[in-house]
Amino acid sequence: MELREYWSIIRRRWWLPVGIGLVALIASTVVGLRGATAYKTDMRLAVSTIPTPDPNGTLYYDPTYYSNLDSEYLADDMSEFMSSRAFADEVHREMASSSTPMDVDIDSIMTATRAKKTHRFIDITLTTSTFEQGEAIAGSISRILSDPNHVSQYLTALTAYHAQMEIVTPPVTHRANTPLGLLSEIGLRTLIGVLIGIGLAFLIDYVDPSVRTREEAERLLEMPVLGEIPKPARARRGAAA
Repeated sequence: MELREYWSIIRRRWWLPVGIGLVALIASTVVGLRGATAYKTDMRLAVSTIPTPDPNGTLYYDPTYYSNLDSEYLADDMSEFMSSRAFADEVHREMASSSTPMDVDIDSIMTATRAKKTHRFIDITLTTSTFEQGEAIAGSISRILSDPNHVSQYLTALTAYHAQMEIVTPPVTHRANTPLGLLSEIGLRTLIGVLIGIGLAFLIDYVDPSVRTREEAERLLEMPVLGEIPKPARARRGAAA
């Protein structure tokens, strides 16, 4: 099949790549600007314990070393707890009782919250659909972590080890994508939509049994074509224009 035949197939069903590409453009723009992951909030939590010397301990007991070790274990527990439904429920209740209440369901809080532990630090990332929602959830998490009574009811080790938690990097909410990244993502999805439309055009043409040109008729019948019915005058005028 020659290139002009490929082009004629695309031109015949131009509405498929254009339509699907347009739908992909609109959908990717809406998702990029107002989707569930349009905004990202980053914050960092430090977990530490107070070194407790043991007067009866051996010569090799180092309270600072074991304090750092305890802090890492507690950071492990805290990062797991922050991804749990119990923590999302705690955030939900705190948000509802705050001075500027916001109703965000528990499942959305669980989906939005990600905690990654690095030694004694926990990096908390929230992905939300709006700037205000990210700020509200992050503010609620900050208030909960600043109050030991909120968390110690779930992790009694925090009290047993005299743990201290501090927000070392306050919450910062920003767009999940840079403007250039957003444009690239929208362009890529639109291009994929156009390619899918072109693929559908070729598929429909492949399964369509119609014979449209003199060349197709000669190839299928293996006989020369002796005559053709001319196109209507309107089609010829359109082609001439």
